Amino acid sequence: MENLILSFERIQSASHRILDVVLPLYSEAFPPEERRTTSDLLRMLQQKEMFFSAILLEEQVVGLIVYWRFGGFNYLEHLAVLPSRRKQGIGEMVLKELQKEGAPILLEVEIPHDDDSTRRVTFYHRMGFSALPVYYHQPPYRKGDTVVPMMLFSDKNDWDPEILQVSTELFQNRVYYKNN
Repeated sequence: MENLILSFERIQSASHRILDVVLPLYSEAFPPEERRTTSDLLRMLQQKEMFFSAILLEEQVVGLIVYWRFGGFNYLEHLAVLPSRRKQGIGEMVLKELQKEGAPILLEVEIPHDDDSTRRVTFYHRMGFSALPVYYHQPPYRKGDTVVPMMLFSDKNDWDPEILQVSTELFQNRVYYKNN
């Protein structure tokens, strides 16, 4: 996998040629409470900080990534690999590519309660991410939904508590229901 070319193709239009490939993965990979409705997602594609992108490996779609660039950090909202391409090191390649931007990464991880959620936590630990020592919940994506208890992870372990709080409030205010 080392010599293969990985790239991201940003999707900023509902008519983008790859959207039909990644939208089903988006819906299948994340439960409704952890993602936007399709119409909300399509409405947000042109947000300048949001990068909704197909993951391409050798020009073939193998997954999707949604991340946000916020000055001093990146917030990784979603990462999913097509079921037929899982366990091939693609997720690791994607994180390494995102880390090349040089900004610390913040992301939410489901509290381990089954094999899948435990596997995700193990994956992020293996990639050098750690749970930050803060109480955390994911705000709702839709009016009427409730918060989802999660863990906040980062590849930077020494966040100043005040900067972490401001950073968390920033992505929560931009990404979730309040401003959609």
